[in-house]
Amino acid sequence: MNRTEFERHIIRPIHTGKGFQSSVYLVDWNGEQVAVKDFARAPKWFRRLVAPLLVSRECRALKHLLGTPGIPRFIGKIDRVAFALQFIEGTPISTFAKGELAPETFPRIAHIVEGMHARGVAHGDLKRRSNLLLAPDGSVWIIDFAAAVIARGPLSRRLMQSVAEVDDKSLPRLKKFVAPELLTEEDQWKLENPTKLEKWAKKLLGR
Repeated sequence: MNRTEFERHIIRPIHTGKGFQSSVYLVDWNGEQVAVKDFARAPKWFRRLVAPLLVSRECRALKHLLGTPGIPRFIGKIDRVAFALQFIEGTPISTFAKGELAPETFPRIAHIVEGMHARGVAHGDLKRRSNLLLAPDGSVWIIDFAAAVIARGPLSRRLMQSVAEVDDKSLPRLKKFVAPELLTEEDQWKLENPTKLEKWAKKLLGR
């Protein structure tokens, strides 16, 4: 599907991006409803220089994770700034308040993160709780792999493992906000002790 076909088959916008954000549309893709992530509305310089890199990175990660539970299926690339993936009807976990998430949600998140890491991919932005979706059937999905790191060689594997350590703090952070009574000693330790990557970033940024 090219851009002309994609734009002709838009069912409705899911999210209208502002500034450097992508827009997401629900699209009829040969009879299947899919989500299309598109940077066409971004500023010209960003659309030309940065968006293609983000799209390529996310497409590579989704292809690498094909078949992994809780990861949307990659459908296809449309052009340099847009691609299609499985549409997930879900609610961002960032919208849930204390006590609103069922206890079984947390081990489901842990299982998906573990599966993703086992395939050699670290997400890189799970601190953003809107990147976790809760579907009506109770399943959990991880979205937005624009910051993902794939282990392909010795150096990238080391980076992936460092980013994965940060990913692993996402569940304790979530529990702290919505279910503090479920925090374990291990969770508390992760919250209180920054990873090597976090220490390096803090030193680099001076805060």
